[in-house]
Amino acid sequence: MFYVLIALCVVVATLFFARHHAIKTRFVEKEIDKVIARKLAASDYALELSRLREENAVMRNLLLDLIENEAHIPVSQPNASQADLATLRNTKIQRYREILAESLHFLQQHNGQRIPAPVGSYTSAKSEKS
Repeated sequence: MFYVLIALCVVVATLFFARHHAIKTRFVEKEIDKVIARKLAASDYALELSRLREENAVMRNLLLDLIENEAHIPVSQPNASQADLATLRNTKIQRYREILAESLHFLQQHNGQRIPAPVGSYTSAKSEKS
């Protein structure tokens, strides 16, 4: 009976030691992660990554705008009059020019150079209306 009691104490002590060691290891890993995060937040890589994420989001929105603009007018409209079709077509062209102008502005802003506007762009369409 004495040996069983000693064995039980050894098992309990081993479990407590293992648990203590696991908790200490987790705490040290958290501290290491905090130090890495602090060093990374101050680095140029984090700033570059956030800038790239922002540019990626802008480009994604521009692409979604293009897709929405293409899907805006259904292919067949049997009950639509010529005036309605012309209005829808003009609206689609105007929205396309706005998206093109946004794209040009984004590219000029982030490349830092002048990009020539294509023929029939938003600026030339605006001057035609006035």
